[in-house]
Amino acid sequence: MFDARTYIPGGAKLQAFHESNAFIRLMAGPIGSGKTVGAGVAEPFFTAMTQKPDSNGVRTAVVGVLRDNYRNLYATTMKTWLDWVPKDFGHYTGSDDRPAVHELEFPAPFVDGTPGGGLCRLRVEWRALGTHTVEATCRGWELHGAYVDEADTTPFEAISFLAGRVKRGGRKETRVSRGVWVTFNKPDTDHPLFDLCVDQAASHRENGTEFFDQPSAILPGGPPYVTNPLAENLANLDADYYEVSARGQPEWYVRRMIRNQWGASVAGEPVFGEVDLDRLFSPVELEPEPGSELFLGIDGGGTPAAVICGRDRMGRRIIYAEVVLTDPTDPRGRRILHGVGPKRFAQALGDTLHPRFSKCRISIGWGDPAAFYGADREMGEFADIEIACNQLNIPVQPAPSNELGLRHEAVRIPMLRINQYDQRPDLIINPSCRWLRRGFGGDYRWEPRDPKQPAKRLRVQKSNSSHVMEAGQYALLGDQGRAGIVAGQAYDAHRPKAMAQGDGWSQSPGGVWTPGGLSRPQGGNGGSYSSDWSPW
Repeated sequence: MFDARTYIPGGAKLQAFHESNAFIRLMAGPIGSGKTVGAGVAEPFFTAMTQKPDSNGVRTAVVGVLRDNYRNLYATTMKTWLDWVPKDFGHYTGSDDRPAVHELEFPAPFVDGTPGGGLCRLRVEWRALGTHTVEATCRGWELHGAYVDEADTTPFEAISFLAGRVKRGGRKETRVSRGVWVTFNKPDTDHPLFDLCVDQAASHRENGTEFFDQPSAILPGGPPYVTNPLAENLANLDADYYEVSARGQPEWYVRRMIRNQWGASVAGEPVFGEVDLDRLFSPVELEPEPGSELFLGIDGGGTPAAVICGRDRMGRRIIYAEVVLTDPTDPRGRRILHGVGPKRFAQALGDTLHPRFSKCRISIGWGDPAAFYGADREMGEFADIEIACNQLNIPVQPAPSNELGLRHEAVRIPMLRINQYDQRPDLIINPSCRWLRRGFGGDYRWEPRDPKQPAKRLRVQKSNSSHVMEAGQYALLGDQGRAGIVAGQAYDAHRPKAMAQGDGWSQSPGGVWTPGGLSRPQGGNGGSYSSDWSPW
């Protein structure tokens, strides 16, 4: 017999998932994190225990569980359920190729924190899509709660169809809907789940959707891999479970299934596959100090983009904002505008700069060198980037190089370098930069390899996020300089060599050290390597 008192959530995220009142709850986590037990076993019991008692004091609930096909349903979801709730407890019917039903009664050990909640009747129904549509599979269901297991392999519309079924079960006066809950291993950034959980998370949260993101199971770096002490459900796993699981596995598997990071599309490998998004992106929005110096990175062409960057007193680069023009007729904001001219781009850039950064000084804009080629210098013409920046009175010049290796290293060096003062990376990005998050999350990737042309040089695929990613590269390459990138982590003119005692430093909630005054740190002369290279 299942004893609900023996179930203990394996971590803070899983516990918060159970306690949430959101109508749609989603949770992503590594393998072995306890999410299937929590969502597929404990949640149906909690659904029964939260119903209002009828005139006889009995709480009744019907829970639906959906999978992509019956083979996976019985191999994983059903196996987990039967490990906890044996078939001889209550009445079970089902076989390997058709729906299953388990009806059972149990005395609730507690309800709303009070012991002795009375008798509960629970009916769990498992269905799989197979060759049927989501609409046909969900037709006729009257539920108090619904669970979508491995949602990354199930059609995304299943969440919407089930949302219309979980307020139909039983009598209205005794029914309490637990909504729809979903678990998955993070798919690639092209998947609609990325939009729901990351890109459009704020708007969906207002509509009753909440996302719970479990910690990575291993620490950054490796191999050798080291288990993350903050990982969930460790008490129920072997001490070396994750280290063994990651050993010898391809990077894409470690990234998605163990580090719990959004994967790249199968079209190609991510350029920055080693990134730790939780460390790279600040948990809180950071703002520059009044009077501080900012610099821009600009990608030209018909789909221009820009980033607004600055440095703190430790020399850390911070990307405060991004400028990407999207189609105003697209409510999801996923479609970028093409054929954007310099005037429209200048207006969008100016709207981002003012008034938010009006108290700072824009020192320079570093542009895509290729964008400067088209102008006729002898006839006094200007490139589009120059036209846009001239309208805003911002000096601009080409980045020191357009070489892919240098550009990527300009990002990778500060991204991987740990600052000695607060143990955070030397590159921090604001959470509002959703296109940069999409790019670092795997959308910025190499073209797929052609087995017939193994010697062919790989190129980066153009995508909606590639333009702002390249703008960031131009900014960081220009600020560090070609010579600084070649020197690697050995030298950075903007990084202080020492910190003065009692200099008024404080740490923000996001873990970033900021100064109390505007004086420069010791050893920082504000200089930067630059190049006199010119395309004309």
